[in-house]
Amino acid sequence: MNVSKIPRTVFSLVEPAVNTLASRLFTLSSGRPGSTKFQPTVKSFYETGIVTMLYEHLLMSPVLASYEIRHEMPYPGQAGRPKQVDLWLRPVNGGYPHLIEAGDFGVGKVHRDLAKIGAINSNGGNWFLAFFRDATASCPWLEVQRSFARSNGLDASKVDADDRLARSFKVYRPNGQHDAFGVVLFRGK
Repeated sequence: MNVSKIPRTVFSLVEPAVNTLASRLFTLSSGRPGSTKFQPTVKSFYETGIVTMLYEHLLMSPVLASYEIRHEMPYPGQAGRPKQVDLWLRPVNGGYPHLIEAGDFGVGKVHRDLAKIGAINSNGGNWFLAFFRDATASCPWLEVQRSFARSNGLDASKVDADDRLARSFKVYRPNGQHDAFGVVLFRGK
């Protein structure tokens, strides 16, 4: 799989986005009497909060200065609520967009979200940014390899993955403890 500027940049901004979100939540909840029983951890962060923070980091990226970047981009179609895409990137002067859906890793979720954006974006790049926050967070690439090997796992005819777009990092809490956070960027075929 070719790892071009867009996936490399998006992937490189996940760690600073998650750490910024963690810093904000840890700072806001620190020392509050109403927060003594519940302290935020990486496992309690909403997916939407992570995506919103990633969107902010994408907007600040000098690499993507010549790109339109949108969050929750609507795609009108059938009657009712339009389909939305978490992140949408396209060169300012036109061209094919890159659509990115994001969420906690699950085989069904990866397949559904890539199928959804593949149906609305047949010419551009379609990506799924998977978060790993459980026991698999310290080695997400191993979990991806296992999933491709299982009969009920990821379907290689629909999903492409590259170990260069898989990693884990630590998110430190104010008390010095840390949580592992894993991320893999999949491409739809």
